[in-house]
Amino acid sequence: CLLRTINSGGPMKISKAILALVCTIPLVLTACSSGDSTDTGATADGDSTAASGDPIIIGFAADLSSTYAYYDQPMLEGAQLAVDEINETGGVLGRPLDLKVVDIRNDPAEATKAVQEMIDEGAVYLIGSTGDVIAAEGAIACEAGVPISTGDGTAPTLVDDIGECAFQVLMNDTIQGATAAEYALAQGYKTAFLLGSPEYAYTANLPGYFSEVFTAGGGEIVGETSFTIGAGDFSAVVTKIANADPAPDVIFTPIFVPDTPVFMRQLRQAGVTLPVISTDGNLDPSLADAGADAIDGMVFTAPVCTSDGNEDIAAFYETYNARNGSDPSSAVAALGYDEINILAQTIETAGASDSASIMAGLANAQYDGITGRTEMNPETRRANKPAAMILMEGTNFTCLPAPAFPSLVPAP
Repeated sequence: CLLRTINSGGPMKISKAILALVCTIPLVLTACSSGDSTDTGATADGDSTAASGDPIIIGFAADLSSTYAYYDQPMLEGAQLAVDEINETGGVLGRPLDLKVVDIRNDPAEATKAVQEMIDEGAVYLIGSTGDVIAAEGAIACEAGVPISTGDGTAPTLVDDIGECAFQVLMNDTIQGATAAEYALAQGYKTAFLLGSPEYAYTANLPGYFSEVFTAGGGEIVGETSFTIGAGDFSAVVTKIANADPAPDVIFTPIFVPDTPVFMRQLRQAGVTLPVISTDGNLDPSLADAGADAIDGMVFTAPVCTSDGNEDIAAFYETYNARNGSDPSSAVAALGYDEINILAQTIETAGASDSASIMAGLANAQYDGITGRTEMNPETRRANKPAAMILMEGTNFTCLPAPAFPSLVPAP
């Protein structure tokens, strides 16, 4: 989602309640500050199968009150649920998991301090923030030889930029760009107009990934322009699209909320009715703020397709709601849940919980979770994991049938 770079899963409906995405102080934290960590590990009182002994420490230096709280907050919620369930059923190797969390507010200095403190306290694994602080977090982690994930970050270059300690356990942008292109070709679209932004690797590179697969399948790119993130007015961009000659069959853009509602309203108000395909930065209920007329028919890729018709995800939401009295902030929570379970399986398989054993095990991890099958590529340390496709029907998020893994995936 969004800034995921060091440099710069018959249609099923997703209810707004399920996708509710709220930037609030974490449900599992009472307070967070730059120097305060919260031990959120828990066991069920009186449960004879509850884990005991020295804990296996997991750290999460997360943005819980700034821009990337939209992603780190639900990652935390899902991870915490997984920790609680695992601890209540015997733990990992008979030991409890201990999830330590610090709100670093997307501040690199605070992230560096928090990660170092977590490692000093014995953390053997780190969940990375989605924000650009992942650069600072990864540097400290790799220096200490502690594995770190890219969290909800999907830029494929992240693992190489961070180093040998980094792992990406969700789909990456090459996969979602290729998935979007194959979807476009399957709809019979022959020509496309690309709209990106050079400001972030996410918005800069995804149009290229889409283009490579679209043109390889016989499509043609007939126009391209860029937008300014956070501009608040996209009328100039809309004019270029409206005047494109020849007119394209489809628009592809990795624009993300809160820009997407503004762009889509202006596009439709200008009389441009072309179909729009976008990416996972739109898995956010605020997309509906554009109004049904503006976003009806829009399609976008996503790392997870939550729906009332998905039994695994439905069970996840029911369990979370029973424990917390509300749904998780967004479908991204399912990714945090699966990440902890992948880690637990890796430790159990290795029979050891030290960082070196975890890194060796993660490189070859295979896991069937609530977000789909994760197969790690040991050479790239990135998961070969398919993307989901979501169709907007008015303001309703509709999960399309799961697309196959792309036949062609561009190089990062």
